[in-house]
Amino acid sequence: MSYLFDHRKLAVEMELYFFEEAVGAGLPMWLPNGCIIKEELEKFIKRKEFLAGYERVSSPHMAKAELYEKSGHLRFYKEDMFPAIKMENLEYYLRPMNCPHHHKMFSCKPRSYRELPLRLAEYGQVYRHEASGSLRGISRVRGLCQNDAHIYVSAEHSKDEIIRVLRLHEECYKELGLEGYRYRLSKHDPNSKDFLGEREVWVQAEDILRSALLELKLDYFEAIGEAAFYGPKIDVQMKFFSDEGIREESMGSVQLDFISAQKERFDLEYIDKEGKMKRPWIIHRAPLGSHERFIAMLLEYFDGRLPRFLSPIELFIFPLSEEAALKANDIASELMEKGVRVKIDHRLGSSLSKRIVLASKLRPFSSMVIGEKELSGAPLRVEARDGKVISLMEFSSLI
Repeated sequence: MSYLFDHRKLAVEMELYFFEEAVGAGLPMWLPNGCIIKEELEKFIKRKEFLAGYERVSSPHMAKAELYEKSGHLRFYKEDMFPAIKMENLEYYLRPMNCPHHHKMFSCKPRSYRELPLRLAEYGQVYRHEASGSLRGISRVRGLCQNDAHIYVSAEHSKDEIIRVLRLHEECYKELGLEGYRYRLSKHDPNSKDFLGEREVWVQAEDILRSALLELKLDYFEAIGEAAFYGPKIDVQMKFFSDEGIREESMGSVQLDFISAQKERFDLEYIDKEGKMKRPWIIHRAPLGSHERFIAMLLEYFDGRLPRFLSPIELFIFPLSEEAALKANDIASELMEKGVRVKIDHRLGSSLSKRIVLASKLRPFSSMVIGEKELSGAPLRVEARDGKVISLMEFSSLI
């Protein structure tokens, strides 16, 4: 499948976001239409995670340097972090990832095997010092909101939990109408010093991920050297074709971390059935990756014609007279009370065809015209973007 649309052009037409020089490169300013997409996407995944047993947490946007020294980010990831902020002889960093904060939440009290798997989820704002030449609309930015969760699980139950996570990925993508993606098993490079831990454990963790993919019969390929420094991962890859050539983006990821719980890292432990202390393995997962990149991919995949629940405008009403505009206002008020997002076109001085063309750039999910016939009692009809026509009553019942 090929996707020839550029989310940067779509964002201008749909009035989603913009970049302001006074704010800074790679720091998007979300407009009302873009905010609707962000918030509806967040509601969507939060509901999924709630039903899947995740607990929501919230953590600060920065931390002292010692947290990132312990996590290994200052050793392996420093070039992608913003420079230190110095306060009272201490160094603080804007967080590039949420995981170190979540590890501290796990260790804030004694843990028992009965609590596992412990699933902590957060829509966490993170900051990456991307080179200016690599910035591309909202698909690569410097401030992003991560659909993050960390699952603390016993090593022997890690495969079962990986399978649960992959099923959640599949459920999300299916409901969003996405096809044509594939999974990448990202492995360590045994000849590189950029990966922590013993080779035997790496092989064990990679085998667990591979086994989960095979059990679910998911299409995947393997890539050496693409793992995180603390463990192998599964990346969900989608190819996009444009005037710039072919590029492959990661929609989401599942990482298996056997390093962060170690004594020299975060020293995470739980009490097992026999009363002995054991170290958990950690699954880092983000089905939707970052809000920004995922929305960019959705825009390009659907040419801005998003599923109804994500469409900033669910119904665009075109009144043909002042009297029709009053009726449109009444209809809009009733629908908005039901949670439907409605916009009315008040450009009565322009031709209907011109108004429809201008409104189409906003990619409304459906539209309705109110003229003399409708004012005289003719049924009110709603036309979806696929050309299907239904009654207003049926439209309002499909919320």
